[in-house]
Amino acid sequence: MDGVMRPCLVLMAGGAGTGKTRLSQELVRRVPNAILLDKDRLLGAWVDLVLRATGEAIDRDGRYYWQDVRPQEYHTLERVAYDHLELGKVVVIDAPLRPELSDPLWVGRIRGECESRWAGFLAVWLIVSPDTARRRMTARAELRDHWKLANWEEFLRRQPYDPPAGAGLVLRNEDSDTVEPALAQALTAIEAATRRPEE
Repeated sequence: MDGVMRPCLVLMAGGAGTGKTRLSQELVRRVPNAILLDKDRLLGAWVDLVLRATGEAIDRDGRYYWQDVRPQEYHTLERVAYDHLELGKVVVIDAPLRPELSDPLWVGRIRGECESRWAGFLAVWLIVSPDTARRRMTARAELRDHWKLANWEEFLRRQPYDPPAGAGLVLRNEDSDTVEPALAQALTAIEAATRRPEE
């Protein structure tokens, strides 16, 4: 893409192992004024430190993480995203976001925050088969996936891979799929999300 795009918040969401990071990186490479906020890169080490200091397992599945750590983690991402929207950026957040996109009040609030900054809003949900996700998590061998892999059926019950109601665009991202069609769909959706009513 040659030119800059209007400011837009793009949530690149999905379950573990759906390929959020790869697609987010490729999208940011195509949009000159885009910036990537990867939750794990920005806050992963901090979260691990907090969990370790409190004697918790280094994963993202315990009660303490969900009730005390995760809300602050996501609030931080949100505030940084708004700063970059005000600087005219297309902000791509790489994070799971399932509970948030299942909550219409949360989605409405985020959309309103974007509109108040004259920015678009797009929630993308990536889907893969559970087998693909499990294979990818096994291959990457990260501590944050240990509980998921050891308790696979319980993990799928808690965090299913089907799209939540707040997803505006659903993209399949299996190993056999090339990234180009997904990127093209995402770029078209961003352009639509940032189009003014009079255009």
